Order: sequence, then structure tokens, then C-alpha cells
Amino acid sequence: MDNIFRPIGLILASFMVMGCTTNSQEDPLAFCKRFLEVTAPEAPLSNFDFDNPESISRAEKDLSDLVSIAPAAIVEDAQIVANLYTAILQTLVSVSTSDRAGTLQQFQTDIDRAFPSIEALSSYGSLKCGVIYEEESPVPTVPIPLDLNN
Repeated sequence: MDNIFRPIGLILASFMVMGCTTNSQEDPLAFCKRFLEVTAPEAPLSNFDFDNPESISRAEKDLSDLVSIAPAAIVEDAQIVANLYTAILQTLVSVSTSDRAGTLQQFQTDIDRAFPSIEALSSYGSLKCGVIYEEESPVPTVPIPLDLNN
């Protein structure tokens, strides 16, 4: 990912989930486990290539898979962030490399509007999943607590 996209990538890759849960029985432990997998350095979400639409599709599929287990407590915030992330990915993959910086700047208002939701997902990750975000990398550095279902 180009350096100009690093800040948005760090923010969004840390907190991405998409859609609403259809599970009547939530499993926060399963969600946290999948959240960590989806945001891992080797995951498609962390390794997409704007010049390879297939890699974008894989990242979007990971987000979609996460939807099925998203807890109700974060569904609204997750939807806001996911919609923004998907819109950014789909837009940036459709423009030339030289136009991406300007195109990304067009999303600034949307990013600002979504910031409370981004913070809510970050908080959920920290408080419920035990994720510690580093400044340079949003990669989780602690294991998932085992008592989330209690």
C-alpha cells in the first residue's frame, strides 16, 4: 500500500466489520477470534493490492464473513465503518494510481463523520477482545481473553 494510504489503512484495517449479525446467539469469543484473524498482517485485508481487484474481493469477503458473527453491541458502528471502507476500496481500485491520492481526499468528510464509529470499534476491540493497538501497527499484540462468554 502506498504511504499516502497507510493512515487510512491503519484506521480501517483495525476496525473493519461489515453488516448486521443474523445470529440469535452471539458469541463474542468467536467474533474476537475472527476479528484478530481478519486484521492480521497476513490476512487479505492487510495485503490487498489496488491494482488487483481479486485481492480487494478477498478482503471484502473476509469482512462479509465477519458480519455473520458481529455482536449487536457494535452492529450500527460496524455498518458505518464497513460501508465507508468498502466504498473507499471500490473507488480506489477503479481509478489510476496517479489519481488515488486525490480520490482518497474526497472521502475526508465521510471519514470524519465515521470517526465516532471507528472509535467505538476500537474501544470494543480493546475492552472486549483484549486488543492492544500499537501506534505504527494496528496488529493485536495480546491473546483473546477466554472468559468473553461469561
